[in-house]
Amino acid sequence: MKVALEGKTIVITGASSGIGAATARACVAAGMHCVINARRKDKLHLLAKELGENCIVVEGDVTEDGFNQHLLDESGDVYAIFANAGHGLNQSMIDCDMKQCKELFELNVFSAIELASLGAKQMVTNQSGHILLCASCLSKFATPKHGVYSASKSALEAMAKSMRMELKKDKMFVSTVHPIGTRTEFFDVSAVRSGKEESTFSSQSPSWLMQPPEKVANAVVRCLGRPKPEVWTSLPMRLISTSFSAFPKVASTIIQRFS
Repeated sequence: MKVALEGKTIVITGASSGIGAATARACVAAGMHCVINARRKDKLHLLAKELGENCIVVEGDVTEDGFNQHLLDESGDVYAIFANAGHGLNQSMIDCDMKQCKELFELNVFSAIELASLGAKQMVTNQSGHILLCASCLSKFATPKHGVYSASKSALEAMAKSMRMELKKDKMFVSTVHPIGTRTEFFDVSAVRSGKEESTFSSQSPSWLMQPPEKVANAVVRCLGRPKPEVWTSLPMRLISTSFSAFPKVASTIIQRFS
């Protein structure tokens, strides 16, 4: 099924940088109207100035009570939502800070599901809409020191699967996006949040495990135009993740060698 995107409105959270900002640019280039959200006001307004009249800013924290409804109220008639806001945590499970774990789930999972659920109510009335939730290749398997992050993305994927089946009768699409390592500030911010000076993930990862945010953004736009359940930007990682699920012992051995 092909969907005409021109003139349709998409809400993008976590849009001040990285995948969110790149997706806003790609959506505007495809003729969509973008509502961009994040907490960093200055970066949002710079992006909005770059994108012009097809982009509006609704700044604020998606984890605050009532904010997601406010975001939708300010956005008008929304066709699509890309719940992209999230952060990582680089800690071993035995040393994990429970306050930080809860904060991560509040942002990565609960705020995304709340926004998706609120948006779905409007979309059901219109009998049209598309919800995209930013998961990760780590929704399929975990790595050492990233258990909490991986768990949040697995939870998000499971909820999306349920929502997809529930909303099919209402002619709505629900997709999860599964990036591999992406060249953004994500890893450095995660390191600082975890009490580390810097992240070595990008420098230690094979080149085929890293990608620019534009690659994810273009894949999201393609999915909006031709909806599908999961968005992957790396066929090798998709096949590897499937194999890991089938052979967990082998997965553990391989992952630990690269961690």
